[in-house]
Amino acid sequence: MKSSNAFAILKPDVPEIKKYFHELELHHQNIWIGDGQTLGKMHFDEFENGLIMIKGSKQFLLYDPRDNRNLYEGHIPEAKFEIEEEYGGYKLIRNGLQESTSMVMAPVNVLDPDYVKFPLFKNSKPMNCTVGPGEMLFLPSYWWHEVQSFPDLDEHLNIAVNFWYEPFFSKEFPCATCPLDINPKYFDLL
Repeated sequence: MKSSNAFAILKPDVPEIKKYFHELELHHQNIWIGDGQTLGKMHFDEFENGLIMIKGSKQFLLYDPRDNRNLYEGHIPEAKFEIEEEYGGYKLIRNGLQESTSMVMAPVNVLDPDYVKFPLFKNSKPMNCTVGPGEMLFLPSYWWHEVQSFPDLDEHLNIAVNFWYEPFFSKEFPCATCPLDINPKYFDLL
């Protein structure tokens, strides 16, 4: 069974949040399930993101895209994989690396920065917020974020759903020095 089929039955449980994003085009929806002990290192996504917490909480350190130079934008190739059903469970099959995409990462350890190696990082100004069950965070495209997950105290789970929308801004990708421009798809909104 492909992963898209395995999670398709969960989508109706968290309907799209059209009330806030009615002008934007939905790109895809993700569900994040874990034990609440994960740290998503500093990165940005090229989509407008509406994240809804179901269980547990997530603490975000956020940095404005104008801090891009101070965060030393780097790129790593994304893996290709499939999930297949096997013996009543699931098996992850890795299929190499994608050719044309990369995941954006900041090499700076934002919790313990090395200012000798990354001197510009001291010019960055983070915002900090925590999102709890039933709350939503709008995270604009290209905003840097590091995410610490915390478990629900009763069930020891962390569950979140996010909706990724076509970005209002766009930029050459991967490109650490390219500026943000308005996405031509949204010129009619101006």
